[in-house]
Amino acid sequence: MYPSNRHVESIPRASALSRRTLLSGLAVLGAAGLAGCRSAVNESKTAGAVSGPARGGTLVATVAAPPDPGAYFTGRPGNIFWNRNVLETLVLVDQDNKPQPLLATKWELRDDNRTLVLSLREGVTFHGGRAFTAEDVVFTLEREMAGDGLATLTGAMKGWKVSATGEHEVTITSPRPLQEVVLDILDSTPIIDRESYKGLADGSKVIGTGPFLWSGYKAGTEIKMTRNDAYWEKGLPYLDGIELTVIGDSTAQLAALRSGRAHLANGLNIQDAKTVVDDKKFHLDLNHGLVYALGFDVTKAPFDKPEVRRAIGYAIDRQRINQQVFGGVGTTTSLPWSDDATGYPAELAATYSYQPDRAKKMIEDAGAAGARVEIAVHALPVPRNVIEIVSRNLADVGLKPSALELPPAEFEPRRIAGKLGPAFLTWTAVAKLPPALSLYGYPDLRPAKNTSNYADAGYRERAQALIDSADESETAQRLKDLSQYLLDAAFLQTIAIVPATVVRADAARDILVSRYGRSMRAAYLTP
Repeated sequence: MYPSNRHVESIPRASALSRRTLLSGLAVLGAAGLAGCRSAVNESKTAGAVSGPARGGTLVATVAAPPDPGAYFTGRPGNIFWNRNVLETLVLVDQDNKPQPLLATKWELRDDNRTLVLSLREGVTFHGGRAFTAEDVVFTLEREMAGDGLATLTGAMKGWKVSATGEHEVTITSPRPLQEVVLDILDSTPIIDRESYKGLADGSKVIGTGPFLWSGYKAGTEIKMTRNDAYWEKGLPYLDGIELTVIGDSTAQLAALRSGRAHLANGLNIQDAKTVVDDKKFHLDLNHGLVYALGFDVTKAPFDKPEVRRAIGYAIDRQRINQQVFGGVGTTTSLPWSDDATGYPAELAATYSYQPDRAKKMIEDAGAAGARVEIAVHALPVPRNVIEIVSRNLADVGLKPSALELPPAEFEPRRIAGKLGPAFLTWTAVAKLPPALSLYGYPDLRPAKNTSNYADAGYRERAQALIDSADESETAQRLKDLSQYLLDAAFLQTIAIVPATVVRADAARDILVSRYGRSMRAAYLTP
């Protein structure tokens, strides 16, 4: 929580209300709501007592994947520690799945949830000195709808009309109900400076409204950020700056933490993290999560046969992966949705259990025994560990797998284009997103032009029906129908839903956790 001497007025817990009930017609008021966000630190009951936030100091963070300033509209892992500190969003969905105000101070759904009216914060300036207005929001959302910044949610914004209905008011109208998706979209959309946004592509000019200024960048290796003395909330930030360093090796990240050279690390495998996390000097912070899945290009043998794709579902030892790679913190499931989704079909979650003998017979019956299968995978520690087990599983049922490691900068464009090859292991930060939005935010699930090149009218119709749902009962039935269809088609085999993990030194306090990153707006360091 932010400093205890601040008045807190937070909105109701999302767990107490359904998502639709919470958002439909909701008006969220003022900056006090943001002060009520829980930070990663205060979720840890064992953190040492402190008298209050200290000013000064530079927080050092490490990531395994290189930052990509050109991917500003995505949740890339390399962007976790800079994006929400230089750029800011209108709202922030915290780790309790509660929307909090940032550049928007309040909002209201109208017209049967097809219109959203946003009131914007006044007195905000971009780092270049220009005042933030409604025109900047219109510009940003239009660029996202056009697909800039490697935007992934453009399909969910189809048909939107965004207009400035006042200097500090924006109105969004949609042909579809907005209550399931709109705040999550706004949470994933940092406001960009229309005068300099082209500099985001190569990191040469990164200007936002956030608490820190982009002050140094070496592509693939480091980012430096310094305090924004003109930040809109007086007294913040406390830190003098943030330094972000790329360390691709989990063991090397661990060494940086232990030596005190780093306060935060993202990208360690869970086994390494467990060796340092003690809930005193180091903590394991979890939030939202990642969906790990094995996908197949249905135009390439042997995965052009649905029987083979279904067989893989029975071949994967999900429990072993969860225990050995994710340290037991994940949830094994056959569905790509979180279990708190409206109408979640729990009875379908264990459709594909570990049955290697059954899988082997299905592969033999399909005439695929002995088939060579190349699996594309991110060249990062955790995916490597997952694919080791998956490869053994596939070999046990009669296939001949091999891994093709690709750097993230190559993997993601090929993923979007559907050119990863016959099989691919993906991990995507869509856990806790409503399924209607996951269909767009998750490239492997898109109704059209997905990674698997699965073009099926029945799938598209069911996906669109879910997106168009107007109430909870309709959503529940349509989600079950879509889920069953997805399980039968089996072009994507979900392995587990795993919380995103960051190892944090106890000295780093009051870091605000959001779905797509960490905000250091009120963070500070203790001696």
